[in-house]
Amino acid sequence: MNKKNKLVYILVIIILVFIWSNSLDSPQESYSKSSAVGEWAMKLLSKFFEHDDPFFIFFRTNVRKIAHFIEYLFLGTAVTAISIIHKKIKLQHLYNILSLSVIVAVIDEFIQMYTMRGSSVRDVIIDCSGYFTGVTIVLAISCIKSVIRKKRTTDEFY
Repeated sequence: MNKKNKLVYILVIIILVFIWSNSLDSPQESYSKSSAVGEWAMKLLSKFFEHDDPFFIFFRTNVRKIAHFIEYLFLGTAVTAISIIHKKIKLQHLYNILSLSVIVAVIDEFIQMYTMRGSSVRDVIIDCSGYFTGVTIVLAISCIKSVIRKKRTTDEFY
């Protein structure tokens, strides 16, 4: 296994540890972390949007859900990159990649049940949506690169 492959596997493990370790936080720790991230994000967004802008308001009121979406977007991106590196993008592999999102999200919510934060089907849906978005982005980029490579090869041939 080359260094690039190892790095992507390590990235997946780091993302999983990040997701599940955050699930182990108490309600107070979780609120404190998300408040700090939310304040930072609001400062950044206020440079581009007015405080009464609908996007700003949406972001402010949904910062925790957006964070879930982004965590899983990164996970979906990294897991799909592994399949592309191994050139395994067949229907069964795609099914396995997508199934992993549900497994990870359910484990995430299961952990939260035991930290008195409760679990939510809505969070699983948000997590899977982020993951699917990451998968879609990587597959789209891979397809575009493949078309460009094919076109270059065809152009060089003629």
